[in-house]
Amino acid sequence: MIWHLSPMALYRLVCAFGRQSLVTVLTRCGLPLPTYFLADEKHSRCLTDKVYLPTIVSGRVLWHLGYTEAASAAAFAQSYGEFQRAAFQHEPSYRVRGILTDGFDSTTSSMRTLFPGARLGNCLRHAINKLPTKLTAITSPVRQALRTQFHTLLHRARQRKGLRVFGLGQRLRHFADHVATTAGTANGERVRRWFQEKKAGWYAVFEDPQMPATSTLLDQAHNAIERKLFAMKGFHHPKGSQQAFLTGLAHLYNGVCVAAEQICAAAHICSYALFRNMRSVVELEPKKSLSSAPSTAHI
Repeated sequence: MIWHLSPMALYRLVCAFGRQSLVTVLTRCGLPLPTYFLADEKHSRCLTDKVYLPTIVSGRVLWHLGYTEAASAAAFAQSYGEFQRAAFQHEPSYRVRGILTDGFDSTTSSMRTLFPGARLGNCLRHAINKLPTKLTAITSPVRQALRTQFHTLLHRARQRKGLRVFGLGQRLRHFADHVATTAGTANGERVRRWFQEKKAGWYAVFEDPQMPATSTLLDQAHNAIERKLFAMKGFHHPKGSQQAFLTGLAHLYNGVCVAAEQICAAAHICSYALFRNMRSVVELEPKKSLSSAPSTAHI
């Protein structure tokens, strides 16, 4: 029990929130449709069955949180299609310019189908974390050193003002040669093939400065949602309303994030106003002259 509210009543309350579309609520609150966003899937479980939560995030706002029992491109396209149809219904001329994914095949295929004109990028943080898995039969310090060098490579490439894609391609070729020299020919070839598969998505991130580079904000949203799903038995019911429950959680998550940002903004405004008021008081207050020490001549 939460005070006088039973878990089932709380579950039904969240599901009632979930009857309203995320796109409809957010646009009525004055938020513009995102032209750049993060798309990723959360691997979760409903009882013992593996399920997937296709998600779209822009900044800290959840624009879509779906539910599917299959990891196929068709299932993901059906889930992400709900966001596409709601967005086009609100704004028929809506166009997406850039989408960042982690490179999952079903996600990239469904995004390419639903938003054919959008630039598809691959998350750079996922690439940095994925590199060590491509290196075998080497010591841990060598693997960690190569990961650090790859991180530095991507960071320096993003700092370039011009010819960023050309600079990245050249650095990737040199790094693959360095891996072959340091960790062996087999590891070098494996890393070179992996670069060949993923570099188009990395190029997309470097070509457009407005493209998000990492999916950190989306991962934070997934972690927050996952903790709530683990505690809610209603989500794990075989005949439960999982989609409505997830949408309701997304509404609550958006409300908390927007409220937190407004509180932070209000705190900054109040701090600035207090500083200005204190400064004006100090400037208006007349300066007191230093009085001389009392005379002791009469003593």
